[in-house]
Amino acid sequence: MELVHFKTGKDQFMKQLILVGAGHAHLHIIKQWIDHAIDEVELTILSPNEYQYYSGMFSGYTEGLYDIEDIRVNVESLAEQAGATFYKEAVMSVDGEQKILLTDKGKVLSYDAVSFDIGSLTAHTDLPGIKEYAKRIKPNYHFPDMIKEMQESSNPVIVGGGIAGTELALSLQAYRQKHQEIAHVTLISSSNRLLENQSQKASNKMEQIVQEREISTHTGKRVREIDSTHIITETNEKIDYKDVLWLAGPKAPDLFRVSNLPIDEEGYLQVESTLQVKAHPSIFGAGDCITLTNAPNLPKNGVFAIKQAPILWDNLKGFLTDSDGQHYKPQKKYLAIMSIGHKEGFLLYGSWTFKGKLAWKLKHSIDQKFIQSYQQN
Repeated sequence: MELVHFKTGKDQFMKQLILVGAGHAHLHIIKQWIDHAIDEVELTILSPNEYQYYSGMFSGYTEGLYDIEDIRVNVESLAEQAGATFYKEAVMSVDGEQKILLTDKGKVLSYDAVSFDIGSLTAHTDLPGIKEYAKRIKPNYHFPDMIKEMQESSNPVIVGGGIAGTELALSLQAYRQKHQEIAHVTLISSSNRLLENQSQKASNKMEQIVQEREISTHTGKRVREIDSTHIITETNEKIDYKDVLWLAGPKAPDLFRVSNLPIDEEGYLQVESTLQVKAHPSIFGAGDCITLTNAPNLPKNGVFAIKQAPILWDNLKGFLTDSDGQHYKPQKKYLAIMSIGHKEGFLLYGSWTFKGKLAWKLKHSIDQKFIQSYQQN
């Protein structure tokens, strides 16, 4: 069958820039395009949902502090403001040599430059029973429905003792306490301590907070499988549940592997400090879906995508207009603030930690500033 190569705009002689996904970095690109569109270039955005949900505010939404409109950006409307074309579609494969994309709805789109900011998926979903019984929040437009079920559950369990799992456990517990739900939240971690990628001091403080909030915690418990009523660990311990939320760390999307693009050993798109794929300079990437050659152990954290955004914008402009770009150099330390319930926060910066109302107020201010910059007035 002969493929039809769609030019994404009205003028087939203009260059084509395609943004795949609407993560932190790509929202910045679309916003910049509103006032600073690149001459002789048409912009197309592809995302499987018209809304992009901001993960930094998931904890506040879980606790009931935010409404759904507070935590999401209407990407289709933002694209319209920018004069861009929006397709509610996902990319299934990429041909880096021919510079074409195939979508889940059968479109074949040609590009002069393409950028990927599609985030990561959730790890270990191939274990028995996970796909059948566990709830997952990635892609993130699944989040609101999954959280509603956890809020109303008679026995909610969260698997994953990292920042995301611990934060959502605390926020869910706060919600349930406010609504006088009797059953407490259970948190399961395969590591022997919560927040294993943070300092021991931070772990100790967080474990104390979790204990004070009356969350039932199981550390050092690696899940082997899930059936309809129990979570079964590798030591054959059975933990009852009614609803289970699976937050067992990040996993690379399959897209780059099936497209035979350069990837690291885990399947993330391999990019250089210019955020370009070395073998295919017309392919760019940012956020959790990439691995940097010069910083392969960089955590999958939205703060890096936000810092990558202006570099990506400059380098896309440079590539499409034959001008200079920049190199991205990740910071060694970064600020993370967890919402721990009842408008209290837990701030981490390197080995330094701080708990209190002030930390939550700072997080709330940062999150509001970010999300509102992309929401229409």
